[in-house]
Amino acid sequence: MGIKFLRYIPTILWFIGILVASFMPSSHISSKLYLFPHQDKVVHGCMYLGLAFLFLLNSRNIFSITTKFLIVSVLVIGAISGLIEILQPILSTRTADFADFIANTIGAFIGGGIVFWYIRKK
Repeated sequence: MGIKFLRYIPTILWFIGILVASFMPSSHISSKLYLFPHQDKVVHGCMYLGLAFLFLLNSRNIFSITTKFLIVSVLVIGAISGLIEILQPILSTRTADFADFIANTIGAFIGGGIVFWYIRKK
């Protein structure tokens, strides 16, 4: 059990990073970081692409990565992102944004698709 848990340390650390970034007050984000309009949607997509990618890559030696496992995993990651969006105005000064949820879910599907393609190619 312990060895299996160790495989998920990169995923857990990535998720902690997402939580910190999601609940960080927006006043801590420099406006100098914004290069183009709606850049945050790209960042959201990349964060959840990374989460799905790491989770599925870490899972491949424990679970059989079937289409069903991939879809369920990505939907659960999408649901978690939705929960984070709902909790943002409650637990921080941030606002919930449905477009962020969509970007998160699309990113998760892309990350899942990359891992699925990689596993099938091997």
